[in-house]
Amino acid sequence: MSTLAIHGGPRAVTVEPKECWPAPKEEIKALVCRLIDEGVWSKAGAGLALEFENAFRDYLGAGYCLSQHNGTSTLWSAYYALGLGPGDEVLHPGYTWICSISPAIHMGARPVFCEIDPQTLCIDPADLEKRITPRTKVINVVHLYGNVCDMDAIMHISRKHGIPVIEDASHCHGAEWDGRKLGTIGDVGAFSMQGEPPGGKPICGGEAGAVVTNRRELYERILFFCHLNRAGMAAEFTDETFHAMAPTNLGLKFRAHPWALAACLVMLGSLDERNAKRAAYRHKIERGLEEIEGITPLRQYPKAKPAGFYGGMHMIYHPEELGGLSADAFVAALHAEGVAMTQRGFELTHRLKLFAEGYDLYGKGGPLAGDYAGYPAGSLPVTEEVHPRILVMPTYIEENPGYSDQVLEALKKVTARYRDLL
Repeated sequence: MSTLAIHGGPRAVTVEPKECWPAPKEEIKALVCRLIDEGVWSKAGAGLALEFENAFRDYLGAGYCLSQHNGTSTLWSAYYALGLGPGDEVLHPGYTWICSISPAIHMGARPVFCEIDPQTLCIDPADLEKRITPRTKVINVVHLYGNVCDMDAIMHISRKHGIPVIEDASHCHGAEWDGRKLGTIGDVGAFSMQGEPPGGKPICGGEAGAVVTNRRELYERILFFCHLNRAGMAAEFTDETFHAMAPTNLGLKFRAHPWALAACLVMLGSLDERNAKRAAYRHKIERGLEEIEGITPLRQYPKAKPAGFYGGMHMIYHPEELGGLSADAFVAALHAEGVAMTQRGFELTHRLKLFAEGYDLYGKGGPLAGDYAGYPAGSLPVTEEVHPRILVMPTYIEENPGYSDQVLEALKKVTARYRDLL
């Protein structure tokens, strides 16, 4: 095998790493232009906005769906629907994006971070259960990068302790657990639809989101919380107080822009096709990794059907299999060979300054002040140990022909000659 590229040898990868799937821009433009011609600049509960909600609800097999202006607001409304408030605690993984937990602290609740499973990067149900206290109000699980949490274990804990579950399914539209679409298994499902095709969320419209539930009372609470002036809303309320306060409700308006939902509706049409193609690409890489030391794909539960795959393909590096070679050195060698590889995806949520040290959110106390202990280094030892060993590569719908073959050759080359890097 030739000299490593980092030492002057030829690169193993000569094909440019890029997505070749043609985003449906013309179809999106046509639908947005139709809305402009029809004078639809702001509307909720009717027209195309309602069409998208119904289509996404039916696709998931959910009882109810409401579109909102981003994924953060869908989580905020989910927390409200479940009655979260000052003094409550939310169980949450220590490795994900801040917006999954940030709405809770703005409602006066305190995060309780949990370990992740180092083989799946999703929340560890056993550690989650250990952290339940009388103040635990909500369990928030995140299906990370398209990988699916152990929903049997999580829902068993939920029923055992009487604590509702929010599923943050922002990365994995279309993924399943035991034949059911994610977002419909817990009490509320939250979806981000941020970004642009093909690199944004699996269904994307710039800035948008959707929240789903099978429980009528939670649907009405979300309507009441943040859907001011939605068309036909008052007639939907069975709660007499909500009906009497409609259509202004609590004065919050989190609705999505109809042009964003036009893009989302178009992207929903190709979701299954794109998920299948991305899954096939990942399976090819995973099969190749079976012959390569030092790196393994994320473990998947037997009942899980990953999908969406936002954020790329994540793997775990094992330095002990390559003579203790650091992850930094391993990734640098792969970069030199032409592989699109990075370390980690997100930083550790519990180690962000906001949560690690706390913050006087209101200038006079709050959930992250007073007796808040924070999360110093070592608070979640399992999560912190695996974090620097997380590696990330893109997951393509349609790769530049030959790229994946060359990536696998590059991985074989670097792992075979790892001693040259020590």
